[in-house]
Amino acid sequence: MKIVELKNVSRYYKAGQQQNYALKNVSFGIEEGEFVVILGASGAGKSTMLNLLGGIDRADEGEILIAGQDIAKLSEKELSKYRAKRVGFVFQFYNLIPTLTVKENVELMRELKKDALGASEALQKVGLSGHERKFPEQLSGGEQQRVSIARAIAKNPDILLCDEPTGALDAETGCMVLLELQKLSRDEGKTVLLVTHNANIARAADRVIHVRSGEIKEIQCNADPCSMKEVEW
Repeated sequence: MKIVELKNVSRYYKAGQQQNYALKNVSFGIEEGEFVVILGASGAGKSTMLNLLGGIDRADEGEILIAGQDIAKLSEKELSKYRAKRVGFVFQFYNLIPTLTVKENVELMRELKKDALGASEALQKVGLSGHERKFPEQLSGGEQQRVSIARAIAKNPDILLCDEPTGALDAETGCMVLLELQKLSRDEGKTVLLVTHNANIARAADRVIHVRSGEIKEIQCNADPCSMKEVEW
């Protein structure tokens, strides 16, 4: 089943009479449970694509179907509900609240979704049991990023949108974070879309979408994706 489908999607910005395209006529589909890497250089349109899928930004043209629903047609109120219930976000910078404990940061999701996972269960999934009472400043960068993943999955989203989640981490720590994301896809059937400029990470994806200058240049399928442990940084 296709959980994500983009049909002729464009996003542009006007400069006088000129239209500058961040994305131009983009079309692709993603199956439920896939681990997909969106690969391209800075400025290629990767983050714009993620923002459209997450309902943070709106397309100027085309359809964005999530489980068959065109989110481009949703009202602001409906989009807010969609963001709260259907998608989880993991960013390059962890966006943890420093005055809250690890547990309290994860429990913020309960304000968005009543049936959110308990903090302890979400933290267990990312290997951070026992860290509930710590504050972000007491954690390493990799641990903070895993807390942000726990927070994202606590509301049990259909789709995880990850924008350069290892960009601020060293290779060893980055590999640990990517292993957690790959495990969520393989073991729990989460659909993961991960934006990166690191071509090595793409070897571990089910599918790789190559983006350049706002357009899809190639969609590559990996019949036998490797484990993140095998990725060379």
